[in-house]
Amino acid sequence: MKDLADRRRESLPRWRELVSAMTDEVDALVETFLGRVADIAGYRAGPVSEEQLQESAHSSLALILSAVATDSTTTQLSSLPGELGRLRARQGVPGEDLVAAVQLDFGVIWSAMLARARDSDMAVLALHVENLWSVVDDYARAVQQSYLEERALMAAATRDEQLTYLAELLGPAGRSPRNVQNIARALGVDADATFSVVVADAAASHHAHRAAAQLSTLGEQLFVLNQPGRVVVMWPASRPGGQPDPQLRQLQLQGMAGGLVPDVAGLGAVPGAAATAFEICRTLRPDENGLVTLAQAWTRVTKSQLDERHGFSDALLAGLGTVPEPEREVIVETVRAYLATGSLSASAERLYCHRNTVLNRLGRFQKLTGLDVTVPDQAAVALVALA
Repeated sequence: MKDLADRRRESLPRWRELVSAMTDEVDALVETFLGRVADIAGYRAGPVSEEQLQESAHSSLALILSAVATDSTTTQLSSLPGELGRLRARQGVPGEDLVAAVQLDFGVIWSAMLARARDSDMAVLALHVENLWSVVDDYARAVQQSYLEERALMAAATRDEQLTYLAELLGPAGRSPRNVQNIARALGVDADATFSVVVADAAASHHAHRAAAQLSTLGEQLFVLNQPGRVVVMWPASRPGGQPDPQLRQLQLQGMAGGLVPDVAGLGAVPGAAATAFEICRTLRPDENGLVTLAQAWTRVTKSQLDERHGFSDALLAGLGTVPEPEREVIVETVRAYLATGSLSASAERLYCHRNTVLNRLGRFQKLTGLDVTVPDQAAVALVALA
């Protein structure tokens, strides 16, 4: 009894005759293909014209049949798979629709072979169908690979262009209304939308880029710009229609320490928000984690600004430097407790001492600094100075 390999070898001449017959009928195969591909969404009134589709179908079917007839792969015979994948990527055809269209080639050829075969040919077709499928599958994978490579290059080019515009936005030229509108178009956002802005230390760059990559797979926008000593992150804070984006909220840069300015009204206000977020970031302690808003850090930001410009804290608290460190620490701890509670009794309870002890320490602080923290406006000054 003949084994499968012998039967395939003996039937090969007839198989090649059948394949050759299909080669002579490529125009008919193209018509069948065009009728079927219209059912695929990406090709139904899509970016590929009927003339382009007809031309690529003819080339693809002819190449597949040539590869089957010569026991080759399509990539060995032609550069068409790579060219087709790159072209469809540039035309914006969805990847899954492209693969579905290419895989139609098998059904189109196989149906035509079955229709034209004699009864005695059925065994021949069964013995060699795997060869046809293998060639079509190889062709589809080659087209898909070039498609994915081209899409990656296009995405990289888009990111580079967006980074250029984002850098322009955060530079001195980005403030004019005309520039803002142009930048918004380049970034694919509404110039009047609400945004959130984060500024973190440059060491957080990898974290920010990873978050952007994760969100891009969900179809969400997260713009990341590396600048000297810092990384700026920006995103539209709501979906079209004003609905907050739950996925973005859920993933928003967890574990990254930085200053956050949410609800920025319009793209033109983003540079100012980034400056504020940077001031917040500058005041973060090394052990702090998470995103901090101005409402949470206003005392530290105010202290930082006043200290840099006017030596604010040093001038106010100079008197504390005249007492021994242990006494100074107790006084400052007591003042902070009172500023946090606004109550002598609550402060005493927090510090495990008598309320008169709290009162005496507050008096000592007043003598050394001139600030009576029981007076609201002076308490606000002390709150900033001790931030």
